[in-house]
Parts: sequence; C-alpha cells; structure tokens
Amino acid sequence: MKKNIFKIKLGIDLTMIAAFLVNMFTGLAMFFGLVSGGGKRYNGFAKFNTSNLFDLSTKAWYKIIHDWSGIIIVILILAHLILNWDTLCCFLKNSFKNSRFKEEERSSC
Repeated sequence: MKKNIFKIKLGIDLTMIAAFLVNMFTGLAMFFGLVSGGGKRYNGFAKFNTSNLFDLSTKAWYKIIHDWSGIIIVILILAHLILNWDTLCCFLKNSFKNSRFKEEERSSC
C-alpha cells in the first residue's frame, strides 16, 4: 500500500514539475515577444470556440497551453497538499514546539 502511495506522489510531483516547466517556457516566450501572432485570438475559456482551432495564431496556442498548464499546476498542488497533509501538520507542529522551547530556554537564562 505504501509503495502505491509513493508512486502516486512521485507521479504527481514529476507531472507538476513538467507542467511548471511548460508554463514557465510559454510565459517567458510570450513575455519577451518571442511568439508572433496574427490570425484569431484566444480570449480565455469562457469565449473559446472549438470551430476555429486551426485558425488560431501561434501566440494563441501558446496562451492556451500556458493557461491550461497553470490550471493543471493548481490542481496538482492541491493533490500534493492533500496527500502530504499529515506530514505538513507534523512538521509545523514540531517547528512551533521547538521554537517555544528555545524561547523558554532563553528567558530562563
């Protein structure tokens, strides 16, 4: 059972890294103007029309990939936090416990 959870966590982490790299590359390419764009535009999911997928410009494709990889990152971060919630709580509890102990030690000196 622990082996399966480890594989799931590893898969989520590796997918999160890949999605981040895609998001970073597309974001930097658009920011520095490395992608040209004529043709149709992509104005977000609410106004997205699948009939013009082949008419979209390169910049529009970069924006679609950038937006969706960002959404995937958010979903994977939430899954990562859920799967590691016990570890995170234990770490935070021990961190605060150790800092209180150090403060008491200083005040007693």
